[in-house]
Amino acid sequence: MAIRFKKLSYIYDEGMPYAHTALDDIDLDITEGKITAIIGETGSGKSTMVEHINALLLPSKGELEVLDHTIVAGKKNKGLKLLRKEVGLVFQFSEYQLFEETILKDVAFGPKNFGDDDATAIKKAKEALKLVGINESMYETSPLDLSGGQKRRVAIAGILAINPSVLVLDEPTAGLDPKGSKEMIDLFISLNKDYGKTIIIVSHDNEMVYNYADETVLVAGGKIIYHGDTLKLFNDETLIKEHHLLEPQIVTFKNQLKKQGFKVSDDIRTLKDLAKAITKEIRK
Repeated sequence: MAIRFKKLSYIYDEGMPYAHTALDDIDLDITEGKITAIIGETGSGKSTMVEHINALLLPSKGELEVLDHTIVAGKKNKGLKLLRKEVGLVFQFSEYQLFEETILKDVAFGPKNFGDDDATAIKKAKEALKLVGINESMYETSPLDLSGGQKRRVAIAGILAINPSVLVLDEPTAGLDPKGSKEMIDLFISLNKDYGKTIIIVSHDNEMVYNYADETVLVAGGKIIYHGDTLKLFNDETLIKEHHLLEPQIVTFKNQLKKQGFKVSDDIRTLKDLAKAITKEIRK
């Protein structure tokens, strides 16, 4: 397992009158090499959870294993800088973190911060920018002059330049138009399938989660309600209703067809496959 939470709790403002338990005694194994989505209502504990994965937050109780690192509550944990190199965290609206004069300098900042010389950092920055589809002619452009989608790509390139094994993305398609969202998701799939990156996505976009996530974690009230196959979760009408999840459109279509007597497999994920299944049923 790439990441393992063990009886982990996190309390904001611990010891204060207004202390708040954001994560409550959670156990969770996130599978290495998969695309895992983390979903739940606002305030459920999703972002708090992922901020533990690269040690931006440290547990109030319990422990966390991330790759070869173990973080234990109340102990002095060493090697956190190395951990942050191995786990790249891309914040929601991460483009607001861009600050350098040029795109190339901005993306090279990460490798230099982790000890690379200028030439090596620039080489890694160029490789990362190529990976996210930023043309070489734009390298000397100010990040402020880019479109929203381009800024998001540059921000992600800044993380990829340090070559993390795990990429954690908090609402990565927020604020993007449908075309930009599709391009962003295609990039994450490529990073997972072609480069072996473990991808963890926090999202409210259940359509995207249903279409692309191998596994899904449902969080509510700081607790893990479900972790497992994504299709199985969204085929569970009880869980969907209890936790006020917005049902993906294709799931709605499948349920309506089943009520009309059609035999439709729960494994169908795309409209194309659903159309084939309907055609097959009609021909029968």
